[in-house]
Amino acid sequence: MSVRRWPVFAVAALGLAAVVLGYGAWRAHTHADVWLQVKDHAGRTPQRLWREATQARLLLRDAHGRSLVEATLEPPHGLPRYTGPAGAAVDCPAALGPAWHTCWQRQSRWIAQWAPRVADARVDLGACVIEQVPVVRRVDGDWWLWWLPLPHVGGSPVSHYGIDLHVDSARCAAAAPPTDP
Repeated sequence: MSVRRWPVFAVAALGLAAVVLGYGAWRAHTHADVWLQVKDHAGRTPQRLWREATQARLLLRDAHGRSLVEATLEPPHGLPRYTGPAGAAVDCPAALGPAWHTCWQRQSRWIAQWAPRVADARVDLGACVIEQVPVVRRVDGDWWLWWLPLPHVGGSPVSHYGIDLHVDSARCAAAAPPTDP
C-alpha cells in the first residue's frame, strides 16, 4: 500500500467501524428483553435468601406513578404474560409457531420503550397485595460485541434488562434486597 493511499484506507476503516458500532448501539437502544422476578423473602434462612414467586400479577409503574405495563407470572416457571395496558401490550406465546419471531420483534421494540423507566410495582400474590415495591434493575450492555461470530457472543444486539421485586409475603410488605458484602 502506498503512502498516499494510507489515509484513505484509514478513513474508510474508521467509517466502517463507526457504521457497525452505530448500528449496534441503535439496535440495542430500540430492542430489549426483560426478565421479571418476584423474590419472596418469607421463610428466609441462612442458606436461602428468598424463593422466586412463580405466580403473581404485576403492575409496573414509572417514577411518576403512571402504569407502564401489566404482567402475570405463570407457573411453573414464573414466565411473564403481558396483559396491559390495553392496546399496547405485545404478548408472544410459544403457540404462535412460525409467527413467533415476528411477534418477538414487535415485543422487543415495545419492551425497550418501558423497561428503562420502571421505578416501582404493585405485586399481587393472591392473598397479599403489596403497593410500591421498589425495583432493582440490572442492564446488560454488551451490544458492542454484536458483530463477533462466536456462539456465546454476537447476534442481533438487544438490551437485556433484569427487574427484581423483593417482597415478604408473610408480612405482606416490600423487602430490602440483600447487599453485596
